[in-house]
Amino acid sequence: MALKPWYAVATPHEDIREGRLSEAVFAANLWAVHQDTAPAVYSDPETFFAKTYLTVGLSNVLRRVAQALGGTADAGNRVLSLQTAFGGGKTHALVSLWHLARHTEVIRRSAACADLRAALGSHLPAEVRAVAVFTNQTCDAVQGRRTPEGVHTYTLWGELALQLGGPSLYQRVEANDQARTVPQGLFVEILQRSAPCLILLDEIADYCVGAAAVRVGDVTLADQTISFIQQLTEAVQQVPGV
Repeated sequence: MALKPWYAVATPHEDIREGRLSEAVFAANLWAVHQDTAPAVYSDPETFFAKTYLTVGLSNVLRRVAQALGGTADAGNRVLSLQTAFGGGKTHALVSLWHLARHTEVIRRSAACADLRAALGSHLPAEVRAVAVFTNQTCDAVQGRRTPEGVHTYTLWGELALQLGGPSLYQRVEANDQARTVPQGLFVEILQRSAPCLILLDEIADYCVGAAAVRVGDVTLADQTISFIQQLTEAVQQVPGV
């Protein structure tokens, strides 16, 4: 018995059949989604989930994060490391989590999100106070970033504090941000004041390449950043809902 061609078994999406799909849309960019400058296929939650196939792995990650944001006692380890090969869907998974936290009401009612609701079961979070995103495009290691709030950030910890709680919470680590030195033990308080919240980090290794050229005393900003990630993971474990 002759095998059927693949396109007779799995019908391609309409925009593929009609030749309307641009390969550029496959370049997912988490920071662009956060800045609302990404194409609608990524920035609009209904369009995004209508075109996203929920694999077992993606469904599991979404469910675990939803449980953690909802404060479920048995949510397990709330520091998740996504490890995939290049083009393996890591950034796509992060964009999925961004929409999960930012657009819970859309997910709750939209027909395009029916499969996602089924995958989450009863674990769709009721409220997420903040979502913070840091990628290799967020904050230049040398020049920093002038934010819409009028704050000039220079580090990962400065960006996270600002995105989680605005200028008032940023002031808690402003001195550390300006000096580019790790805030020792301060992030537990910041997370307590912003929970439930979601923190998404992408392409940090690439960011650290540039940060390695910035001297901070006898070390570099890359060293300070790696130290902060250790501080951050320990703080997350101490604060439910993060």
